[in-house]
Amino acid sequence: MAKATRSTRRGATVDVVEMMPRPKQWVGFVILGTLVRWRAEITTLVIGLVLYVWLDSVGNPWITSGVFIGLPLLVFAVPYTRRMVVSRVWCVVDRHRIRSSLRQTKIRTVTRDGDYPLLFWARPTKTGERVWVWLPAGSAARDVEDALDYIAPACMARDARLHTIRKLSTVCAIDVIRRDPLAASAVGSPLSRFTKHHAPADPGAATVTPIKPTPPAPTTSSETTTDNGSRAASAADSQSSETARKPVAAVVVNGEDLSDYVD
Repeated sequence: MAKATRSTRRGATVDVVEMMPRPKQWVGFVILGTLVRWRAEITTLVIGLVLYVWLDSVGNPWITSGVFIGLPLLVFAVPYTRRMVVSRVWCVVDRHRIRSSLRQTKIRTVTRDGDYPLLFWARPTKTGERVWVWLPAGSAARDVEDALDYIAPACMARDARLHTIRKLSTVCAIDVIRRDPLAASAVGSPLSRFTKHHAPADPGAATVTPIKPTPPAPTTSSETTTDNGSRAASAADSQSSETARKPVAAVVVNGEDLSDYVD
């Protein structure tokens, strides 16, 4: 039996289709991954340095101090810009905290080669932030879902939920819940604009007018009979007729007769 050559053994260990079986070991991909993870901090630092050098070339230190001190104060003084900046900062913090949580959690969220899910985008929402995750080969959305109990405290949030996409199972999103927009105020109803011009009915304004019952008409005594049996029957009939003619007190509320509804 012929022995396998060196080229045959090499082809058996490395698949031709897998051009980069372990890209995380390449120096270029390591640098690219670092730039992607720290892109917000690097961009802010570069813009600050360029602005400082340009203002310093003008030669007026008051202008430089006014820009670097007054601009942040102006941004945080306006409510709209303050909320926008704070929400963007939380998006950056969430990406780093989720990555650290996936690394330190007891649940398996990495592949056998040590690849972590790629947190490639984060945006603010009404309840917090949403972080989009790209799952590497060998990882599933269920692995990330099992780690949600560790992600919520890592991001200093109320809760963390997983949002999956049916058309593409490689991508999922982690919703970081920080606030409940329905807890601050009651939900408005469109019917309020129709009733705001009408005064509410006062329950104490209803008037009850009782009606005195009509006395029964006088009845004449029946003729005396000699037979005791007929006398007893006549007494029973008169008693039943009086019971039938017993008047019922009527109750009128705001001009409406409610006697049929009162026992």
